[in-house]
Amino acid sequence: MRYRLMATYRGVPYEAGVGPSSSDVVLFAACPPPEELGFEPATGHWRKRVIRAEVDALWESRPIGTFRDEPCMVLDDLGDRLHIAYLGEDAGLATSLGYWQVDRGVFELLAPRDEVTGLIEERVEKPLLWGVPTTSLSYPYDSDTAAAPAAAGPESVPDGGGRAARRQRVATKDIFCELADLAAIPRTAYALETEFDGALCLVPGPDGYEVFMSMDGARHEARSFPDEEAAYFYLFGVLAAEAVRNGVLLPAVAAAGARHELS
Repeated sequence: MRYRLMATYRGVPYEAGVGPSSSDVVLFAACPPPEELGFEPATGHWRKRVIRAEVDALWESRPIGTFRDEPCMVLDDLGDRLHIAYLGEDAGLATSLGYWQVDRGVFELLAPRDEVTGLIEERVEKPLLWGVPTTSLSYPYDSDTAAAPAAAGPESVPDGGGRAARRQRVATKDIFCELADLAAIPRTAYALETEFDGALCLVPGPDGYEVFMSMDGARHEARSFPDEEAAYFYLFGVLAAEAVRNGVLLPAVAAAGARHELS
């Protein structure tokens, strides 16, 4: 009974983590999944890295309850105690209830299990593609609709924080990475915010952004752009055109990707 990020992959729910980029999802299983799924063994669990486009659903499992008549969320289950976070807005009240402040506006507490009551599972859907709003559903925690048992994994950390989901502007870099993955463009073909020999690079400069091919320590076919979005749009177009020429990407797919809004 704790906060978890979950993902459904090929019809089966797994505990999940997001990273290193926002388009990457790591799946964790406590028991070995079927061999054909391609999970790799790790210490105490099995894991597989995928991208968001490969999972059927992504959601937060948030056990929500009440501690001393105030709302809270269970972060971890420690047996006879629960590690909880305060969900209210009154910092003074949180302190008076015994919470300690771990960050600005974030209050946590180790509470006796029997003092946390009315637990339900709040399921907060996460977008599989950028720009899709999140939704939440609440279920009694012990009902048949509760999330699957946790699959242990040290990287399964909250995606978006402990409070109610707030829509944030997604970084252009993350949108580009997801589009490139969807277009099957290998990550070795480009380098972002750094220069790598043999790759098409995008780096910030004093007057904007520069896109160029790095080869033998020199910059070839360099183009300058005043803003980040224009640079990423150009980079995606060049990479998609090359993928079409190599037969990796169909022209219609490349055109659809290029029209995707990067803001």
